[in-house]
Amino acid sequence: MIYDPAISRLETDLAAAPWKVSRPVDVRGGPRTGRFLILGYTQPKMKIQLCLLSGELMPNVIGILHERPDVVIPVTTMEFSAQVARLEAALRAAGCRAEVHDPVTVLPYDLGDCVQSIRRACKEVESLTINWTGGTKIMSHAARTVAESAGARVKALYVNTTDRQVLVEENPSNRQPRVEMLDTARLGLNTLVHILAAGHRVTADGSLDAFRSAHTPAPELEAAAEAIVDARSWEWPDLYKLSEADGAPYRPQRMDHRLLQILETAKIIERASQSGAFFLARESLALPFHLNSPQEENAKFIKGGYLEVFLWSQLKHRGAFDDVAWHIVLNPGQQGRVTELDVAVASEGRFLVVECKGRVDLSDLADLIEEQFARTRRIGRLFGSWILYIHQFKNAYHTHRDQSIIASQEARAREYGGMLLWHDDLAEFPILVASFLNEKHPTG
Repeated sequence: MIYDPAISRLETDLAAAPWKVSRPVDVRGGPRTGRFLILGYTQPKMKIQLCLLSGELMPNVIGILHERPDVVIPVTTMEFSAQVARLEAALRAAGCRAEVHDPVTVLPYDLGDCVQSIRRACKEVESLTINWTGGTKIMSHAARTVAESAGARVKALYVNTTDRQVLVEENPSNRQPRVEMLDTARLGLNTLVHILAAGHRVTADGSLDAFRSAHTPAPELEAAAEAIVDARSWEWPDLYKLSEADGAPYRPQRMDHRLLQILETAKIIERASQSGAFFLARESLALPFHLNSPQEENAKFIKGGYLEVFLWSQLKHRGAFDDVAWHIVLNPGQQGRVTELDVAVASEGRFLVVECKGRVDLSDLADLIEEQFARTRRIGRLFGSWILYIHQFKNAYHTHRDQSIIASQEARAREYGGMLLWHDDLAEFPILVASFLNEKHPTG
């Protein structure tokens, strides 16, 4: 027994705890006269969610993170059995510790088998939610059928990614869904979740902390990137000469000493024995791609890699995105699958890849757009979007024909689910990216 004169306050405090609370009991006589509560501990019911796995895992990930069940029962097919491990990896990257059970395997185009298998999986399960978003249409119909036949014993859940909604039915047989809006920040969605859900591997050990540490540029690189973006036109010949100073030192002719100091602090260049001359530094704060040496990475940084860091910095510090990652290498060591991402953004339930180009020939734009579309679908599947940033002013292309090509290719990029941005857009880059991600992008 627990005694407390402020009995009403105690009842309120205990209401949210996993205790079975009796009505207050009046006790008269003896040394302890007053009102008492009799408490008994009860084990809270375990929340279980059944979900349908197929080629696209993000609706399953979102549904699980939205509800936060204790146990997940995946329903899949022989073809997509590998998706179970990918689902678990994506959930762990989002901080979800739900126990993922062995999958229930169904025949994806046999309605009777799907209904029976799902019904067996749900038998005698309390506090069950069926997420009928994924799978084949027949699997989804079967899951819906089982949910409706179970009545109030089972909840139904559907993830509407286009409108960023989750439809929840406490009693599916009544067909009265409650609309809950997705809060992607609360869900814990990040770039690693999208990457793992799409079946890719990364160089970090799989933990979110290790991934973020590896794909956040050093502050010295951020400062160097900003300094190069702000470099004056007469400093660029010196910058290009420095990018080639691997075998012989170079002495800059017109470069401001403050820019040189920033580059030296960022370990992009190092002093030579000759007064005022520099080599490319023999160590690098940049992440090497494949077999590049530190000097090759530093040369690459000066020639264009600084754009990746600068755009990452703009999105990270001036935007309100769920997650921003820099310089990701997907599927290292897997022949034919290795892919390098300049900048990746997770926000509003979507995955955005930003590709940076220093300059392009307008005749190549059409091919670049098709390449970005195909590449992003391969990387982020249906939840992938892309932006191609070109570090040139549009008025650098002088003729009316050039401007016509730019306008038509900007429209073409939108048709292919992406966006072209230019140096003209740099001041508002985070705003334009946020607006693009807030648009509705049907996911099929």
